[in-house]
Amino acid sequence: MSWRRNARILWICNFIISGSMSMIMPFLPLFLMDMGVPHGKEVSMWTGMIFSATFLSAAIMAPVWGAVADKYGQKTNLVRAGIGMGIINILMFFTTTPLYLLVLRFVFGFFSGFITVSYSYLSKTTPREELGKAIGFLYTGGMSGGIIGPLFGGALSDWFGYHTVFAVTGGLMIITVLLVQWLLPPDRVEVAAGEVRKTGTFREVLANPNLTILFFATFAIQTATMSTSSMMSIFVRSIVGDVNNLAFLAGLVTSVTGIANIIGSPILGRLGDRFGQSKLLPIIMFCTGLVIFQQVWTDSIYPLYAWRFCQGLLLGGMLPSIQTLIKKRSPDFISGRSYGLNSSCQFLGNLTGPLIGGFIAGHFSVSYVFVFSGLVLMLGSAIVKWRIRLRGENKKAA
Repeated sequence: MSWRRNARILWICNFIISGSMSMIMPFLPLFLMDMGVPHGKEVSMWTGMIFSATFLSAAIMAPVWGAVADKYGQKTNLVRAGIGMGIINILMFFTTTPLYLLVLRFVFGFFSGFITVSYSYLSKTTPREELGKAIGFLYTGGMSGGIIGPLFGGALSDWFGYHTVFAVTGGLMIITVLLVQWLLPPDRVEVAAGEVRKTGTFREVLANPNLTILFFATFAIQTATMSTSSMMSIFVRSIVGDVNNLAFLAGLVTSVTGIANIIGSPILGRLGDRFGQSKLLPIIMFCTGLVIFQQVWTDSIYPLYAWRFCQGLLLGGMLPSIQTLIKKRSPDFISGRSYGLNSSCQFLGNLTGPLIGGFIAGHFSVSYVFVFSGLVLMLGSAIVKWRIRLRGENKKAA
């Protein structure tokens, strides 16, 4: 079966999954206040904990699911993720207390990872020479969903209430399971040549210095971006005040970033193919840090849209570069574990970012979250530039 058909099906699935997950981002702090959490330090801390709860459990399970994928295939992993996330999201419809929501978000993390698994599936079913193009295309599916999700989630919560959004997102996630099960062929399970064992080990993954520096880059990127994203509705509220369409305005900030992602991703992807993703990655990280750092002085909604658009243009090149490099730098029989550990680092960054963002916003000012985020990316770019190794015989491809 054509890899292009697989890519189109996964594009639709990632669009649905990303859109569903991003629906709750604009209104989570507002939802907590609606449940009685006082505005200020309390809502900032609760927001950070609830965002991070999912990523804590996901970080724990990601390597496990990666090992399962190496043994049973990535299609099985996709079905597992879709069913689990859909059911837990439907249960969130009945949330009445912050603690109940915190517990469900923690359980949700045990089943998450659909989008990361989709990259691994596509990388195993796509010719190596088409890999960069395929992953870049698939990345736009998640970004497109990230654009529509916050807008739709914000509008849906304004019109029908916050609980309705959870029921809708759960149902949409179940739909992706049907698409995967009916339309995608099983992927081939690779074996290590000349070995008695059927799959590789995590030790082989961690012994690869190219992979470990990519894991670090993923962690730094997610920590920086999630620290600001989780606090965005609070930051927008500090700018525009208590307006009726606050959830929509906060969602629009996220959507502007997503639109820029889609524009910037293919441009940066072509630059990566020409000059090498290893060379491009630290440059993009540093420039993104500079753009985020500038947002600390933003005191109006329109300059914020402009800065977030610039940020999105740059962000579109980072994670696809990392996903492509992971595939190129790891043998097929440990690709599931490689993607699993990278996913774990991504979830750990998603966990750390909101916790630090909530702490900074609660104890100092939400504006200082942008200082933290910018510095993490700029310092992280220097470490990546210093540590990442180029393949002399294949620099243009890596």
